Amino acid sequence: MKSFRQLPWLRISGLLLSGLFLYYCFHALSWAELRTAFAIPQPWLLAVAALGNLAVLGFKTWVWQLLLKPSARIPFAFLFEAQHVGCMANVLLPLKAGEFLKAGVVKKRYAVPYTQALTSIGLERYLAGFSLVLLALGLALVFPLPAWIKTGALVMTLVLVAVQAGLFLLWQRHPDLEKWRSRHPWLYRIFQTLAHIGEGSQALRSWRTFLWLVLLSMLVWISEIAMLKVLELAYGLELSWAAPVLVLVAINLAIALPSAPGNLGAFEIATVLAYTGLGLDKATALGIAVYFHVLQILPVTALGLFFYFRWGLRAKDWQGVPEGA
Repeated sequence: MKSFRQLPWLRISGLLLSGLFLYYCFHALSWAELRTAFAIPQPWLLAVAALGNLAVLGFKTWVWQLLLKPSARIPFAFLFEAQHVGCMANVLLPLKAGEFLKAGVVKKRYAVPYTQALTSIGLERYLAGFSLVLLALGLALVFPLPAWIKTGALVMTLVLVAVQAGLFLLWQRHPDLEKWRSRHPWLYRIFQTLAHIGEGSQALRSWRTFLWLVLLSMLVWISEIAMLKVLELAYGLELSWAAPVLVLVAINLAIALPSAPGNLGAFEIATVLAYTGLGLDKATALGIAVYFHVLQILPVTALGLFFYFRWGLRAKDWQGVPEGA
């Protein structure tokens, strides 16, 4: 299997797309328009919006803790700090390196098999995607969605269905690992990985737990919607609640594309396209995009670096990080 170092096109394409997206966002805007866009009438509301990160990562951590519960009982505080460390690495490094770092740290501290830890992180993303699709469906009932958002939501839905089907198969089939260990060692490693994924996804087998996890994932989005709404108020805008919901859906569909570390470019263009589609001028839309992105990155990255060095993490803790990340 090729490593990411052998696939430089993945990183290069991400950087190129990010550059094109940023060019579109800033193109045809004068310096006067940009100065006006970044001069917020009520800047103190930025601090209020930044506090939303605590709710966002708090609910994400709660979801992650419940997903890990069948494997180990891990303190909320530890996972909350690990979330910050992972987000920091995702901002500073390409290829979602922070997710691999989180899995490595959980394995080291609580002896959870690496594949199971990584599976729990992937399932957190799965639940986030599932709740995002529900959010998009609810929005579509009261607001006409742009064609590109409809297409993105459809593709995400198909991926989620495929993932769920794969999990059902893993739950139903249990290969005899010892038989494969002696006969075909390379097949044994594959089946062992699949078995760990099946074990790491046991929390989703209960519909009650699944619905509770979806609700918690929805609260993550609601927290981010509230952050966006506060930013709109900082600009003196009085838009309907459908506006930040549309923008949030657009952002999270766009950042699924390859991009630079921290989703630079993809985040901004999605925000600009969504707001301008609602009739907002491009400069103000870009201002909100930049402030929203910065508010999500800077506080979390700063705390992530603090926890990283406080824990005394080393290179060996980055088990599983793709080469070249």
